[in-house]
Amino acid sequence: MAGLKEYPSAAPAAGSNGTSRDVTTFLSVYLLLTLALPSYLTITALGSLGRPSTLWGLLGLSWWAFERLRRTTRLNAGSSAVRWALLGFLAAVLISYAVSNLQGIPPNESSPADSGLLRTAGWVGIGLLANDGIGSAERWLVLVRRMTLLGGLAALLGLAQFVAGQSLLEWLTLPGFSADSAHSASTRGDFIRPSGLATQPLEYAVVLSMALPLALTLALTDKHRNQAARWWPVLALALATILSGSKSAFIGAAVGIVILVPAWSGAVRIRVLGGLAVLLGIVYVTVPGVAGTARGMFQSMGNDSSSLSRTDSYGVAIEIATRNLFFGRGFGTFLPRYRIFDNGYLTALVEVGLVGLMLLVLLLLCAVWNTLGAGYRLFPAGSQARELGAGLAASILAGAVLLAFFDGLNFSVSAALLFLSVGLAGAYRGLHRSGERRGSWTGIRLPDGDPLRE
Repeated sequence: MAGLKEYPSAAPAAGSNGTSRDVTTFLSVYLLLTLALPSYLTITALGSLGRPSTLWGLLGLSWWAFERLRRTTRLNAGSSAVRWALLGFLAAVLISYAVSNLQGIPPNESSPADSGLLRTAGWVGIGLLANDGIGSAERWLVLVRRMTLLGGLAALLGLAQFVAGQSLLEWLTLPGFSADSAHSASTRGDFIRPSGLATQPLEYAVVLSMALPLALTLALTDKHRNQAARWWPVLALALATILSGSKSAFIGAAVGIVILVPAWSGAVRIRVLGGLAVLLGIVYVTVPGVAGTARGMFQSMGNDSSSLSRTDSYGVAIEIATRNLFFGRGFGTFLPRYRIFDNGYLTALVEVGLVGLMLLVLLLLCAVWNTLGAGYRLFPAGSQARELGAGLAASILAGAVLLAFFDGLNFSVSAALLFLSVGLAGAYRGLHRSGERRGSWTGIRLPDGDPLRE
């Protein structure tokens, strides 16, 4: 990390010399490895440990740790609450790993435990790097734009899968890579359930749900860019959500919209909600059967196999968790063949115990507080900085809510986006603090009339 151009000590000059060698670029590569490479592909020689995004995340953790060790001054960047929550969660997973190995771990759980520990270290490394390493609001915004762009492209792939009626990935092979799981298209009603490059539709729903609030926020506030560049990701993500055949995608999108609505003026609410109603009407007319499929999803909610499995798992999960109440049985060791809880929080309780679960929840709450709470408290109403905070909070909350609907930490894409977003939330708060309320954000090109424009 030494010598790279964007770390807190070099924040004023971040990116100013045209170099692309900075933390934002490093994290952009991570986004590409997460969202533009099929999540089920691994480097053959490394097996389940060989996901490129995991290896890149471990490199990020090494970079962050080296930078911390070489510094002789106190780090004054990012959010200390987010930093300590990330490190606390990693410590809980490490302790859980140690306890499970000391007690004796079955051979079939040994490799998943190793893989789970390394995956967690990679996610935490990316979160820490985002929290402490993004040196300017302009570079922060660049990364958010890139996340939105890749989310929009993922939505386009999902739409293509819906139209074609197949996954479109059967032909995709990469030298030196192999699939660690089967990838095939599933259906609901008469329609395919798109999954993009994710392992399965629920993971894809997280991508859509977390990208949509950010895309919508940028479309409304990033007004120096042309309208086509701002609005096509919103349209693609909204259409992909409607056609996803996934309750989780609808629920995640609804959570994001509910968080964003209070930040909008009355005119913006009418425009956005009216546009959504028009889009729903167009889909209803042009794609017969979609409305009935969506209505059936929600009418059967609570009585379908997934919901019944989830509710029946509460007692089972608590009974298993009490055997290793505080630190669990080891992250990644509760294999799907034992039972699928369809609830990431229940799985966390079993695998990393009560301590790990509480730290995970604390981490998500810290991220929301550092975006939604700080943004509303510190930035003027209607400012781009405030709305960006609300957009990121909506994204994180959508991902957090969907953790209750599937084992999200067992899937690389959903967990990667969640931890990266948590790091971005810490950076958002830190950039505000270092800029004395305005200074950090004046590098963003703000539209005329924005309260932050000087």
